[in-house]
Amino acid sequence: MRRPRRISRLGTAFAVLASSLTAMVAFSGAAAAASPTLPSTETARSLYANNWADTAGLWMAPQLAQTDTNTQYGPRLAELHYSPNGAQASSAVNQITDYTGFFRDETHGVKYDQVHNFGSATGYLDSGGVLRSDYGPYAGSATPVSIGRDYAFVPNQHFMVVTYRLTNPGSSAVDMNILDSLHVNNTGAGSGKTVHATWDATRNAEVVDMSASGQYQLVLGSFGAPTSHQVGDDTVSDTGSAAVAPWFAFDTTGTLPNNGSVTAANVDAALTKRVTVPAGQTVTTSFYLAIADTQANALAAADTARAQTGDYWNNATTTAYTNWLNAGKRASFTDSGLSTAYDRALVAIKQSQNPTLGTFPAATNPIAYGYKTWVRDSAVTAMALDTAGHHAEADKYFRWLASIQYSDGSFGTTYDNWSGQHVDFVEPEHDGIGIFLIGAYRHWQETGDNAFRDALWPQITKAANFVAGHLAGNGLGPADASIWEETQEYNTFTQSLYIAGLWGAEAVAQSKGDTGDADTWSDTAASISTALQSSSLNSPAGLWNSPDSYYNRAVNLDNTGRTTVDASSDMLFVSGAVDPSSSRAASHVAKVKATLTHDGYGVARYTGDGFYYNSPYSPAGNEAQAAEPSWPQMSMYLALYSHYTGDQATALQELTWYASRTAVGYMPPGEAVSNVSQKPIVSTMVEPVTGAWYVLAALGYTGQADTRSYAPISKAGAHTALTVNAGTTGDWPQWSAVPYYVSPIGNEASGDAGTDIRNVAVANDDSNVYVRIDNASGSLPAYQAASKFSVDVYAGDYSGSTGTPTSTSALHGAALSRPAAFMVSRTSDSTAYNHFHVSGGSWVDDSAITSVVAPQWDPATGRIEVVIPRSALTSGAAADGSTVPITIALARQNPTTLAWSEDDTVSLRYRLTGSGTAPVYGNVR
Repeated sequence: MRRPRRISRLGTAFAVLASSLTAMVAFSGAAAAASPTLPSTETARSLYANNWADTAGLWMAPQLAQTDTNTQYGPRLAELHYSPNGAQASSAVNQITDYTGFFRDETHGVKYDQVHNFGSATGYLDSGGVLRSDYGPYAGSATPVSIGRDYAFVPNQHFMVVTYRLTNPGSSAVDMNILDSLHVNNTGAGSGKTVHATWDATRNAEVVDMSASGQYQLVLGSFGAPTSHQVGDDTVSDTGSAAVAPWFAFDTTGTLPNNGSVTAANVDAALTKRVTVPAGQTVTTSFYLAIADTQANALAAADTARAQTGDYWNNATTTAYTNWLNAGKRASFTDSGLSTAYDRALVAIKQSQNPTLGTFPAATNPIAYGYKTWVRDSAVTAMALDTAGHHAEADKYFRWLASIQYSDGSFGTTYDNWSGQHVDFVEPEHDGIGIFLIGAYRHWQETGDNAFRDALWPQITKAANFVAGHLAGNGLGPADASIWEETQEYNTFTQSLYIAGLWGAEAVAQSKGDTGDADTWSDTAASISTALQSSSLNSPAGLWNSPDSYYNRAVNLDNTGRTTVDASSDMLFVSGAVDPSSSRAASHVAKVKATLTHDGYGVARYTGDGFYYNSPYSPAGNEAQAAEPSWPQMSMYLALYSHYTGDQATALQELTWYASRTAVGYMPPGEAVSNVSQKPIVSTMVEPVTGAWYVLAALGYTGQADTRSYAPISKAGAHTALTVNAGTTGDWPQWSAVPYYVSPIGNEASGDAGTDIRNVAVANDDSNVYVRIDNASGSLPAYQAASKFSVDVYAGDYSGSTGTPTSTSALHGAALSRPAAFMVSRTSDSTAYNHFHVSGGSWVDDSAITSVVAPQWDPATGRIEVVIPRSALTSGAAADGSTVPITIALARQNPTTLAWSEDDTVSLRYRLTGSGTAPVYGNVR
């Protein structure tokens, strides 16, 4: 019986979310795994592949999800998209109805041509970029010869190679008959347009001309002579007709009539090959399918293909992907399963990217989310590629994203993956603004490409100004529907991305000498951070749940707290908006883990999450079998948190859990994993952004990446009276309420962690400014011991005078991020505490500071305290409310050359704060 034609598969799904139920299972993943961690036995139901240039295809299994009733197709290439002239509306047109293999076992007289009966077919992309499809049992019974059909979209070629793998485990040879059949999609059929197909004996190929419908040219050919061939009319089932559809002839006799020409609205082209598979052996045979805009170009592509063997092109594809992986960063684990999962995630991401636009589909399975690309998710995916060293792909995406920015600096939520046109969905989701700013900044940071920076500077400016211009009265950035798309609110996830994104924009502005915009965005980030750290009991509410010590999911639009425990709020620590090492981060993560952990190291989105279970918006009904399915993306946030806090053992367990919950072939999961079956949800698999978070977490664990952003110049200000004692004895508890600001670890010039700044805290009272510095090593040399260091604090003039001489260089030559007028300093081999000013462009030691204790340090903890009289930082009065740049530096003497140099610096814009004024945050120690 002829299989019915494919109908629309796209359902409607709103990406709302889910969570709850406990199915705790024993889970192990040791650092020195005796055998690789294996993926689950669930398979991806649809996968993308592309040629890196202008062609993309979708492989599909017979059933895309449990609710998919259109199961009359077998494993196949279900879609083929071509964009020879760049992305346009026609890019969304699927050029084929299907490209499928059918089989007959002539030795045993058994037909396998109702290929939808291969219901358990699996598919995955191997590390060489070849899409492997294994057919499994037919109608529930194993076949004497196992069948595989592999697809190689050869990079930068206009043809793909399909290779059949036939393995005979039996004791006698089997004669297998293959029908390689292409059914084209004539979009002009309804208006009377026809397709013309002919046999080209020279090329052992069939040429399909769809130009009458404004479509393309296809060539289906064989490596080596086929047994028979046919171009036919898909509507003709009469085997006595010369134009009979190939499937009917194959089903009836196993051979094709060799018709050489047909003109019809609905055309099939097919080839057969008879292959003898010896006992105990595997035999392969290959075909090619070329596509081009003109027949001459299509035939040229076919000639390129047939000039080599199928094995040659499969190997060429593998070599191209191997070289691509090697050109970036590799993640090497003792457990090779984790390494393979890393490679396969990158390959799946590369294959899913629209090679013309640079966009990524929400999921490679279109049954739930169709062909939409989410700005937020795709920006993270591009950022993962950038972080892994694959900059060209990230560059393409961020340039596209900049091109579709709204005039006000914001973005739409979703766009068509093929054409790049806006698709209305849940609006707005402003988290995309923050990730755009982070991603654009990090791409410039990773590549040093100033041309990219300058090209995107207008869009960076507009995006940052959108946030700055829409601060709410509660101090937070604009409300949005955020990651879970359920309601408009001031969501912690989005607010954290605003902060990190504004820091990125600030750094770009600094590099361009635009201090005005940099300061505006620094002020905006400080406003959001302050509201973030404020108590949810305040009016208006902040995001810190002070009674229970965690960050709430959101502040509601009425400025009350939404107290939901939500794993997406862990973005605070992943983005760097909150220091993972802070006590608040620790208590928040403990709350999330205690509330939302399932399946060992799985993490649900939030309590009671019914998405994928009983939500009316679940993409394919009850796939999870219980509430609160685990979202691997959330587990990867925690893997990064574990790494940043030094808990490598837990980070490894979380990464191992991810690898064990991937699909066959280590394909990245969809949005969620069932806590009941411990298998990934199929309706949204593969989700590129989930694979991207594993890539980022793996790079973090292996010491090759840091997802956190750091403020170039933080806005700060806190009024606190402090006492600094000799040797810092008893001083540290009094700093607990003073906001602190982090510095990247490992950015010191010398490699000496003793002069690498971990964080700084600054406060003032009516007389003095107080500075605390914590270093990275956790220890310091004692007085006059090697290696010698100095603590130096540079500041502008708090009087506001514009005539005071300043310098943009530190005492030992390092560049200051902002000009300074005054400096105070103490070296570790001296009791002197000196004051400097600028004269003639140089720093001049003008006096000793004796009215306060000299800077003190604790050798056992690596902490330093500095007291600076307010009068030392001004040429006149130093009034509360005045803000100037302050740069805190640790300098080091080279023990060999005895030369001094600034090893690490941190810059703030510090506001002298009155006793009745709330502090600016900052982190809470």
